[in-house]
Amino acid sequence: MTATARSPRFDVAARTKMLEHAERYTELPLLALSFVMIPLLIGPPLWDLTTNEAQVFYILDAIVWAMFAIDLVVKIVIAPSRLQYVRSHLLDVIVVAVPFFRPLRILRVFLFGSRILVGGRRLVGVDYLLVYALGIVIISGTIVASVEGGEGSSIRSFPDALWWSFVTVSTVGYGDMFPITIAGRAVAVVLMLTGIGLFGGLAANVASMLIRTDEADDEPMHDLLTEIRLLRHEVAELRQSNQ
Repeated sequence: MTATARSPRFDVAARTKMLEHAERYTELPLLALSFVMIPLLIGPPLWDLTTNEAQVFYILDAIVWAMFAIDLVVKIVIAPSRLQYVRSHLLDVIVVAVPFFRPLRILRVFLFGSRILVGGRRLVGVDYLLVYALGIVIISGTIVASVEGGEGSSIRSFPDALWWSFVTVSTVGYGDMFPITIAGRAVAVVLMLTGIGLFGGLAANVASMLIRTDEADDEPMHDLLTEIRLLRHEVAELRQSNQ
C-alpha cells in the first residue's frame, strides 16, 4: 500500500526533473535554431533566389521544423502534466501543428532572449555569447541582404551578406565587401560596437578558464609542499623530544 501510494508522487518528481534537464540542455540549441529560422522565412519572398537556392531553403526549413516538432513531442511525453504543459507552451504547439504560423517561430528568439536576460549571469557564459554572436551575424546578414544588392553594391547575395557580417562583427574588416545604403551602414555600426563587447567577453572567459586550469594544475604540488612542511615540523618535534 505504501509503495503504491508513493509511486505516483515519485513518478511526478522524476518526470519533473527529466523535463527540467531537457529544457536546460535544449535551450541554447533551440535559440540557435530560432536565429536560423529568420533568413529561411524572410529570404524566399524578399530575395531573388535561384531554383536550387529556393530548394535548399525549403529543405533547411523542413529540417528545423522537424527539430522543433521532435523537441515538443519529447517534452510533452515526459511532462508530469501533459495538458498543463501544452497550455503553458501554446505558441510552440501552434507553430509545430499549423505550418501557416511558421513566422511565429521567430518569436522564440525574443521569448528565449528575455528569459535568458532575466538570469543575467548566464548571459556572460561562453556558450551564450557564442549563440548570441551567431544570432547577431545571421540577423545582420539577413537585413543587409534585404537592403543591399543594388547597383554599385558589392553585397549581392545572402552568402555575401553573411560573410560580410561575420568579418565585421569579428572586427577584422577585410574591406572586400561593404554596404552602401543607410540601413546597411547602420547595421555595420551596430555590428562593430557589438563585436567589441562580444569578443571582449569571450576573451575574458577564455582567460578565466586558463587561470582556473593553471590553479587546478598547481593544487597537487601545493598539497605536496604542505605535507612536506608538516613532516619537517614533526621531525623537528621528535628531535627535540629525544634530546
